[in-house]
This record gives sequence, structure tokens and C-alpha cells, in this order.
Amino acid sequence: MGLETENPQAFLEQSKELLINFQRIQENLQVSLEKEKETKQVYERDRAAVTEKIEKTIKERQKELEQSYDEKIEQSSGKVKKAQSERESAKNKGIKERIAEETAPLKQENKELKRQMQGICKREGAPMFISRKLFAVLYKPVGFAEFLCLIFLFLFFFAAIPLGLYFFLLKERGILFLVGIYLVDILIFGGLYVLVGNRTVGKFREVVKQSVSIRKRILKNKKSILALAKEIRKDSDDGHYNLTEYDDEIARLTQERNDFIAQKQNALHNFETVSKEIIKDEIENAEKEHLEALKAEWQESTKERVELETLEREKALGLSKEVEQYIGKKHMNLDDIEAMILILQKGEAKSLTETILKLEEEKASI
Repeated sequence: MGLETENPQAFLEQSKELLINFQRIQENLQVSLEKEKETKQVYERDRAAVTEKIEKTIKERQKELEQSYDEKIEQSSGKVKKAQSERESAKNKGIKERIAEETAPLKQENKELKRQMQGICKREGAPMFISRKLFAVLYKPVGFAEFLCLIFLFLFFFAAIPLGLYFFLLKERGILFLVGIYLVDILIFGGLYVLVGNRTVGKFREVVKQSVSIRKRILKNKKSILALAKEIRKDSDDGHYNLTEYDDEIARLTQERNDFIAQKQNALHNFETVSKEIIKDEIENAEKEHLEALKAEWQESTKERVELETLEREKALGLSKEVEQYIGKKHMNLDDIEAMILILQKGEAKSLTETILKLEEEKASI
């Protein structure tokens, strides 16, 4: 026979102590779980901070390295652009000088033709304005540009002026006013045009004829000058302009820039393969002792939690075997056990079974 039969009260007192002890273990286990959780969070937080510090440091160092080389590359590129600009300026200057040199005979010929035209006017007693371009445009245009200029002049004098007077100066308007303006315009400008033409073209026909011939030659020379200038500008051979010194300087500066680019690539490769690991090791070594201490604290709390879990399982099995099978699972609490002890102390029951029945009757009656 066991204690539960021989001395139910002592059995219940013992069960109470066992249950209190079990609950204390459960409380310790809960504290241990919280401690494990907290120490794990602290360790992971500080470890993440170290990782972030490593990444940030690596990023900053790499950025500083790139900026250092980018500044050199940018300066070198600026020198290359400046040298190329100076070369382009020298080439443009050479092109202008070449154009001036190769077109000089044609320009000189045009000057001589203009003097020749003026000399003809003087010799024949003709007005000097016959040799002017405006006269040629108005009476003997040569080439498309002069014909176009003549059309614009006629439109200006016989359209723009009369219409302008009619719409902007006259307050009262009517078709008779417009007709009147046109008649006055034609009389003034048309009459002047015819008068000048009769006194020059009619009187000095041979001079005008020679002037037209000379102006055609001048126009032909101008076209030749433009064609020659265009051909010189399109010429891809830069050997005419003595640009070797500029080309050598550009080549040197370009090589210098390429060297900086290659150095940057090598430095970044070295940073990726060597420097990053060095930075990582330095930071990890500086924080190693701190992290190891936090990890050890976490592992210790984990060990404590595992031990308490094992102890809890053992105690739970012990309670189930030593107490629960006699009083039932629903009475495995301090309130019921204390209530049963009180029943026994009052003498309301003598055995454990009677005590349990009495307790259940009291609960049922409440």
C-alpha cells in the first residue's frame, strides 16, 4: 500500500510540494525562454550592425577610390578636349589661310575687273553708278540672285509702298484712293526708273553691254571661289595645315587618360579581391570579442532553457505517475489539492477517493 492509501493528507501535502516545484520549474523555463530570446536578438542585432558597418565601409572606400581616379580621368579628358579644340582652331585657321591663298588670284582678278569697269565709265563719260551693283540689279541683272533681288525691289516699290500708304496712313479709304496712290507711285518710281534707264542704258548702250560682260566674269569667278572654298573644306587630308604637333599632344594625352582608366580598373579589381577582405577582417576582428561574448551568453541561455525543458518533462512524467493517476488530471492544481487537504483536516472524508468525491460534490453544488 502506498502513502495515498495509508495517509491521504500526507500524500496530498507531498503532491502539493511536487506541484509547486513543477510550477517553479515552469516559471524558470519561461524566464529562460525570454532570456534566450533577448540574448539572441541582441547578438543578431549587433552582428547585423557589424555586417552593415562592413558594407558601409567597403562602399565608402570604393567610392573614394573611384572618385580619386575619376578626377584624374576627368582632368585628363579635359586636357584631351582642350588639345582637340586647339587642333580644330589651328585647322580652321589653316583652312581659311589656304582658301585665302588659293582664291587670291580670282579675288584679285575681280578687283581688276571692277577697276576695268570703272575705267570704261570714265573713258566713255558714262555715270559711275553704271558700274554699281544696284544699277545692274535694276537694269541688267546677272544670275538668279540678282533676278530675285529685282523682283523684291519691284514688289517693294509697286506693292508694299502703295498698300502701306493706303492701309496705314489714310483715314478714309476707297478704291479711288488706292487707284490714285498706285498712279502716283507708278508716275514717281516708274517714271524715275524709265528716265534713268533712257539716259544710261539707251545713251551708253556699249558701256552697259561691256559692264554686263565684266559682271558675268566676276560672278563666274565668285562661283569658282565658293566651289574652291567648299572643296578645300571637304578635303580630309590635314597634311596641309602642319598639325603634327597637335596630333602628338592629343595622342600623349589620350594615352595618359587610357592609363588612368586601366589603373582604375586594376585598383577596383584589387579592391574587390583583396582590400574588401582586409576591411572585413579588420572590422570583424575589432568586434570579435564583443560578438563572441554575446554569442556565448545566448548559447548559455539556450543550454539553460534546454536543461529546464528536460527537467520539466521529467517532472511532468513524475507528477503524472506519482500524483495524477490518483487524483485525476482535472485536479492537478493547487486550489483543488488545498481544498482536499482541508476536507481531510475537517474529517469530512477518510480516504483519497472519498476526498475527491466530496470535492466534486462541493464544486457541483456551487
